[in-house]
Amino acid sequence: MLLNTHGRLEVNGVSLWLTGVDAPARYGCDDLAAAMNGTPVSGFKILLAHSPDLAEEVAENGIDLYLCGHTHGGQIVLPWLGPIYSNSRCKRRYMRRAWRHGRMQGCTSLGLGCVVRPVRIGCPPEAVLITLKEERGHI
Repeated sequence: MLLNTHGRLEVNGVSLWLTGVDAPARYGCDDLAAAMNGTPVSGFKILLAHSPDLAEEVAENGIDLYLCGHTHGGQIVLPWLGPIYSNSRCKRRYMRRAWRHGRMQGCTSLGLGCVVRPVRIGCPPEAVLITLKEERGHI
């Protein structure tokens, strides 16, 4: 578990930096500065967060990939209206699936469960598999 800290992972001779922050949407105990303290300026950095609420702040701090969930994709998604409940303070564009902010890529998983009510409409559960590929010496 990475609570406002980071760790290095080496894959095929390439270093990945995994950074984790406490749940920003629920408790406000996240501390991105502490989590990133000691990570190198260069190197591929992944942020693991419970929710996408920090997307814009994180992009300014050199994170390459932001992985999160919490929103359940809105759980109830109506045609032409979209999600009716976000379970997050984030902008709608960060609420579900793949997105980008500047050079940072992100993914908000729709998740497998439900919040408040045990129902999902127009938002099927999902488990996400992400494959990182090395390109010109970088992941």
